[in-house]
Amino acid sequence: MWAFVVRNSENKGRSMRTDHAAVCGSPRAAFDLGRVGLKTMKPTLFVGCLIASLSLTSTAATAHVKWFVNCNVSDEPLPVQALFTPTFLLFFALFLMLLYVGCTAERTTLGANISQLLDHYTAPLHRRADDLLRSVAAVSFALLWADGGLIITPELKANSIWLSAIQLLIPMYMFWRATLPAAGAGIIMLYGYGVATYGLFHMLDYPVFIGLGVFFMLSVSQNARLLAFRFDFLRWTVACSLLWPSIEKFVYPGWVAPIAITHPEITLGFDVATVVTAAGIVEFGLSFTLFWTPLVRRLAALVLIAVLTAATFDFGKVDGIGHLMIITILIVIFAHPGGTNDRRHPALASPAAGTTLAAVVLLYTGGHALYYGSKIASVIPLLSGAALLTLVLLCVLGSARLLFSIGVGRLSGLRVAGIERRDGRCVSAASAPDLAPRRWRSNASEGIRGLGSEAPPPRNVQPTVS
Repeated sequence: MWAFVVRNSENKGRSMRTDHAAVCGSPRAAFDLGRVGLKTMKPTLFVGCLIASLSLTSTAATAHVKWFVNCNVSDEPLPVQALFTPTFLLFFALFLMLLYVGCTAERTTLGANISQLLDHYTAPLHRRADDLLRSVAAVSFALLWADGGLIITPELKANSIWLSAIQLLIPMYMFWRATLPAAGAGIIMLYGYGVATYGLFHMLDYPVFIGLGVFFMLSVSQNARLLAFRFDFLRWTVACSLLWPSIEKFVYPGWVAPIAITHPEITLGFDVATVVTAAGIVEFGLSFTLFWTPLVRRLAALVLIAVLTAATFDFGKVDGIGHLMIITILIVIFAHPGGTNDRRHPALASPAAGTTLAAVVLLYTGGHALYYGSKIASVIPLLSGAALLTLVLLCVLGSARLLFSIGVGRLSGLRVAGIERRDGRCVSAASAPDLAPRRWRSNASEGIRGLGSEAPPPRNVQPTVS
């Protein structure tokens, strides 16, 4: 009995000494953590203040110009060579620097901790993303029906009984999951009516409604990949809806100038031309970032939410109602954690952004010339823009490597199948040489497994001798 008491006392003493050591060591750990925090505080505050200052000047960008100014889309835009002014290049270089810093920080321990923190606090919102989108879409289209003279946005005006009927049916179809495809089809029908009334070039400002319609149409699917794809497709379309109008700040600066003049507080003392250029760069930069890696696009969505909400106080309920659906989608993007296949090297961010800007500018000017001007003059800008955009999609997003892997995999599959014609004879796979190096075949196999598909089983083909 006494031995047990003695041993118990010794164990308590050791535990007390251990706890005392832990307590004594905690100030050192706190000191190290504080020293790291002080080192990162200055650059963090600098970047934060810089982003906040640029965001304040971007209020003119987020207020959709066509909702408040009479804009003639058929006007001749500025030539491409007139866009690249020193102010434009300065702001764009600043954006590329911030993008690279953000992408680099995402791959650090600090970026991983921020991502985990966002995942933890936005998980309840992410689980209810479907309900949030359904509710806000029901309210938005009910407001359109109550107005009675709009299609899907404030400047798209029409008056038709069947148009009002569709706008009324969409909120009703949002109540049941089984009728969500009908609601999605109705949204796409409204977008098609806008194309028929205002033209395709004008409606390129609003592909988000195509994404919203596809999202609801796929909501009843039992395929997990389709359910995940609808979130990506919705994010891509809302990014395009913000990216495409940002080019108008460059090619039609006169459209934004009246807004900056009537709201002088958004200029922060700068001249109107500088504010318009900065607004276009901010809108383009945040829109492009929505295509990139998870953490930077979530932060870009958060900045866009703040700026769009702040613009409502300056431009009134028309801007708030018009951007209600976009703000909700941005909230869903902010709450979405992303996946491991969204990782890209930070060095690719700046070249991809620069190439995308050149591609969209060329596509905009080429599309305008095709729709309103000379079709011959539109060929070179359209082909150049399409080539640059294809280069971004293939080289930056990894599609080229995937296509190469699939092609090499098919060549290897021919070898496995055991058929090769040589000198008019079919020989077996055992005597056939390698059709691709071993490293290519292994990469192809990994690429095919990444697609979730399996290579076809080898066929038992008997060699024939003629």
